[in-house]
Amino acid sequence: MFDESSEAFVKWFTAQPGAKFHPDLALVDLRERNAGRGIIATKAIPADTELFAVDRSSVISVANSTLAKKLPHLFPTILGNKPDDDDEAMEDEDEITVPDPSSPWVDLILVLIYEYLQGPASTWKAYLDVLPTEFDTMMFWTPSEVSELQASAVKDKIGKESADEMIFTKVIPVIKANSSVFYPAGSSALPDEDLANLAHRMGSLVMAYAFDLHSDDTDDAEDQEDGWEEDHDGQVVLGMVPMADMLNADAEFNAHLNHGESQLTMVSLRAIEAGEEILNYYGPLPNSDLGRRYGYVSQKHSRYDVDEIPWTLIQQVVQEEYPGKTLDSSTQQDLLDESFILERESGEPSDEGLQTSPATFREFPEDLQTTIHDILKTLTPGQTKKQYEAAFYKIMINVLNLRLSAYTSTLRQDEELLNSPDLSGRFRMAIEIRLGEKRLLNECLAFASDKLRHALAIISAVIPTSKATAERPTKRQKR
Repeated sequence: MFDESSEAFVKWFTAQPGAKFHPDLALVDLRERNAGRGIIATKAIPADTELFAVDRSSVISVANSTLAKKLPHLFPTILGNKPDDDDEAMEDEDEITVPDPSSPWVDLILVLIYEYLQGPASTWKAYLDVLPTEFDTMMFWTPSEVSELQASAVKDKIGKESADEMIFTKVIPVIKANSSVFYPAGSSALPDEDLANLAHRMGSLVMAYAFDLHSDDTDDAEDQEDGWEEDHDGQVVLGMVPMADMLNADAEFNAHLNHGESQLTMVSLRAIEAGEEILNYYGPLPNSDLGRRYGYVSQKHSRYDVDEIPWTLIQQVVQEEYPGKTLDSSTQQDLLDESFILERESGEPSDEGLQTSPATFREFPEDLQTTIHDILKTLTPGQTKKQYEAAFYKIMINVLNLRLSAYTSTLRQDEELLNSPDLSGRFRMAIEIRLGEKRLLNECLAFASDKLRHALAIISAVIPTSKATAERPTKRQKR
C-alpha cells in the first residue's frame, strides 16, 4: 500500500499543469531510516539542475481550494475575497455565520480538513494519501516521553493546550456551523473528538510541511513563531507544495526551492551523486525545535543547539553571592519572565548547502552581560572594569552549574544511554535534545572558567604592583 500510494502520487503529480519531475529522481521508502518517504537521485545530477517544478495552481492553499469560493466570508483577506450580496444575506443564518478565523494557520487547517473530507472528489486526493497520519512531534508525546526532556526549556513550548484551544474555538465551530459544505452529501458528521484528532493531524501537517508562499522578488517572510497561531498581517499565504514536502531536510543540504511568480522550482545546489538523497533546509534550528516542529533530530543540527537561562536562576545566584544586599524591586519585576539564550556562533551554510566553519561558543549574550554588570555596579560600586568582569564570570559559572544540576542525568550517562539498541524513537530523541543542551552548557562553563582565570590573573598582577609603588620611599623621604 505504501509503494502503491507513492506511485499514484507521482503519476498524479506529473499529470498536473506545468509539473516537471527529473527522470533521474525516485520517490522511495525510507522508513528503515525513520524518515518516511524521501527522494533520491538514481543517477548523478549536476549542480544547478531543475529537479522538479510545480505550478502555484497545484498547491493546496485557500486561494486554490473551492472552500474559499463556497464560504468567502470566512477568508476576506485572501486575494481580496469579499462576499457577494447573496453571501451577505446568508450570514444571518446560523448554519453559516462564523467569525473570521483571521489566521493563515487556521485557514490552511480548515482547507486541509475540507479537502480530506471530500475523499475522491478532492483534486488533491492522491497527494493527501501520501501525507503522514502519525507524528512524532512533541504535541503527540506521552507525559512520560515529555518528562525525558528533563530541564529542557522546550517543554514549555510544545503548545498542546493552546492548540486545543484554537481547535475548539476556531476550527470545530466553523466546521459544525457549515457542515453542509464540509461534508459531502450522504456522509455523516464526525463526532467532536474525531474532528479534534483530525484537526490536530492537519495542524501538524501545516507545522511540518507548509511553505510560506512568498515570491523571490519580495522580502522573505518572518520566521514562524511558536505554536499554530501566528499573525502574518495578511502578508503571507501558507500552502502545501506537492513533491517539495516529500524531501527530508538537514543542516547540510543539496537543494533549494525557488519561488517564482507562477511556479515553485526545486534546484540542485551542487553535484548530487547516484543514490544520494535530495535534502532541503529548514533553517538554523536547534534539535529541540526540530523535535517540536518536525518530530526528528539531526546530529548536524546540534551545532545550532541552544539553552535558556531564566532570570530567576541568575537572581538566585546573585543573592547568594551578595547576601544582605537587595536588588532593586523594579529591576526584579522587569526581568521576572526574562530568559537569556545561550548559543554558538555557527556561521551560514555555503551557497552549496555545506557547513564550512566550526560552531563555537564565543561570548554570552550582550543583553545578559549588560544586565548583570548594571546590577554589579549597583551592589558593589567603585570596582574596576576587570573586577566587574571577574564577578560576572564567577556568577555565570555558578549559574551554569546550577542550570546543569536541574537535569536529572549527567552528560556521560546520556551518552551511555544512546548506545542502547532498544531505545525507542521518542526517548532517543529526548535524550539527544537534552544531551545537546548539556554539551553547550559545558562549553559555556569552560569558556567562563577560562575568562575568570584570565581576569583574576590581571587583577592579581596589578594590585601588588600598585601596593609596591605606594610603599616605596621617595627620594625626599630617603634624605
